[in-house]
Amino acid sequence: MGYMKKYKCPSCLTTSSVIRHAKRGSSIRYLCRSCRKYFSISTIHCNTKQLLSDHLDGISFRKLASKYGISKSHAFDLCYEELKKLPNNNQFTHKYCDRFSHIFVVDGKYLTVKGYKYGYCLLWGVDYFRHDIPVFTLAPSENYQSWAKYFSYYRIFAHHPSLLVCDDNVNIKMAARNTFPTVKIQTCYNHFKENIRRELHIRSDTTYKPFMRRIESILKGKLSDETLNRWLFALYRDYHNDPVCLSVLTNIEKYKSELLAYRGIPQAPFTSNLMESFNSHLEARLFSLKHFHSVAHARLWLNGYILKRRCTKFTSCSRKFAFLNGKTGIQMTQKQGTVLPSFF
Repeated sequence: MGYMKKYKCPSCLTTSSVIRHAKRGSSIRYLCRSCRKYFSISTIHCNTKQLLSDHLDGISFRKLASKYGISKSHAFDLCYEELKKLPNNNQFTHKYCDRFSHIFVVDGKYLTVKGYKYGYCLLWGVDYFRHDIPVFTLAPSENYQSWAKYFSYYRIFAHHPSLLVCDDNVNIKMAARNTFPTVKIQTCYNHFKENIRRELHIRSDTTYKPFMRRIESILKGKLSDETLNRWLFALYRDYHNDPVCLSVLTNIEKYKSELLAYRGIPQAPFTSNLMESFNSHLEARLFSLKHFHSVAHARLWLNGYILKRRCTKFTSCSRKFAFLNGKTGIQMTQKQGTVLPSFF
């Protein structure tokens, strides 16, 4: 005798009173005799894991509906259900990963969330040599408390990094030093130069363009102490009568320890370009989503997106990162002897 699968009524949650009522196209309509409610079950079964993977790769719900022969709303529902099945990224890292390098690059990325004028901020970071994303959190802004919470998560499952690369955000630096007292803070050269450009109004006023070009020539690579001091002194000699230029040079001297924090650490970066590439990829993916309906939905989607990135093999790494090609971020940091589950 064949076996007929029993479906649960979504209204009263019973199975004993559910009977088949009719078939409409690719759906079967059922009736619950207890509560007299009707519901439909689609007879089209698709690979929901592949559906979620395609969605996180950037395929719109309209194209997913066409590819899998379902409606847009059903594609959304299936993706949402699959996202809820995924483990929390931070807890997953704590369980399966512990081989992190000593350099960590962090940044914040603002997202559009319905009902919030300034959106919400994704706080995340990447292991410099392994390209893995161990932890993330969502916060209303990049304040000290938010970054302190972020670094407290990272401290639980990772050893203390020796170098932290970030932009010129005092909240990041204060929270990092409080959590990791011995860490060195490397201020990103690109962000530091951009702050100077804004201070000098370079894009709207050409007065200080020659001065800015000389600043850029100094802060474009790694220099010895002798060369750096000689170039800075030459700038001081030529511009010490200008209070604006003098203020900029004084600020450079103030930040000298953070601009040279990479020294003594092999292959250490002096920019956060790696993190910016991750931000650019996320920005391109978010373009089609427009915005999130709630913070909870944003957190759920970002958790799936980050897990997908960690499980995707690298294909275009070059130079000192060429060894990562064909590997995933999770593989580079997973604990010895553990077997990684498959999600996509």
